[in-house]
Amino acid sequence: MGTTLVTYTATDSCGNTATTSFNVVITDTEDPVLVGVPSGISQGSDLDSCGAIVTWTLPTSSDNCSGDTLVGSHAPGDYFALGQTTVTYTATDSVGNDTTSSFLVIISDDQKPAIDGLPSDISVLAGADSCGTVVNWTAPTSSDNCSVTSFAPSSPSGSVFAVGSHTVSYTASDAAGNDSIASFDITVADAENPVISDMPEDITITAEVDSCSAIVTWQAATADDNCDMQSLLSDYNSGDRFPVGSTLVTYTALDIHGNDTTATFTITVTDDQSPALIGMPSDITQTMDQDSCGAVVTWTPPTVNENCSQTLTASHNPGDYFGAGPTTVTYISSDPSGGADTASFTITTTDVICIF
Repeated sequence: MGTTLVTYTATDSCGNTATTSFNVVITDTEDPVLVGVPSGISQGSDLDSCGAIVTWTLPTSSDNCSGDTLVGSHAPGDYFALGQTTVTYTATDSVGNDTTSSFLVIISDDQKPAIDGLPSDISVLAGADSCGTVVNWTAPTSSDNCSVTSFAPSSPSGSVFAVGSHTVSYTASDAAGNDSIASFDITVADAENPVISDMPEDITITAEVDSCSAIVTWQAATADDNCDMQSLLSDYNSGDRFPVGSTLVTYTALDIHGNDTTATFTITVTDDQSPALIGMPSDITQTMDQDSCGAVVTWTPPTVNENCSQTLTASHNPGDYFGAGPTTVTYISSDPSGGADTASFTITTTDVICIF
């Protein structure tokens, strides 16, 4: 390669000569050849970094001549930011012929954002007269190897949560579309018992005539709760029949979360009807038994008209022996409520020959 002088000389027989020459110029128009240029590199970012160190095998160059140089825009081991970077290699020979080749280094962000300081699960009681409560907590934070573009909860601190279980989720997103989700649970319990209102006062009533009981009516109680009622039940109902004596009536209120309240009142049925003796014998006069200074006397005992139970006592009984003269026979009927009826008749035994 270069310029070469070519000379021609002509000589005749007399020794005369003539000379002429010309230059032959060889030029290099062949570009160098690049070998081993990477086709392209795709790589995830380094941990906690918004880029990556990338390495590759250096390409080589060759030329028809010698003395070519190889220059790259980047070198293996360089740090590449997130995204796409063009790496260019240029080979140049000694006469300025050059060849250029490029490849792309693509760094992607595959690291999800981090969520730090997530609260532990929270358990609280509902507020007074409320079926929920305000719940506060310290919000967590988020970080990313690049940058966090959004960070939001499903419900913020200070929200009202109803009785029951709730999951609060925090979602962090970065510019590359990586998402992280973390959650904790909030449990709101209902520990408030129902309230029973309009509870009847104690009731005292007289038993019905010729009955040992009475039908009793009252205005039913009501119940309310901070949440929802499930039931309000009584072991007796207005309009039921109650026996003489005292009966405890209990109302039980139950809410949907199992809290209950009981309240009671007493129904007292009094027996104001006294026993009445029926069929009381009339006075009896009877001759003494033979060879006796008295007589065995019989009669039909009286009966008792009583609405409840009763006790009948007598000073004497049919078939008793009665001495000479008059004897008063007394019957007493009484009931457990203190009512009583007393009646008497006289039995007189006579014998004109009896000496007293």
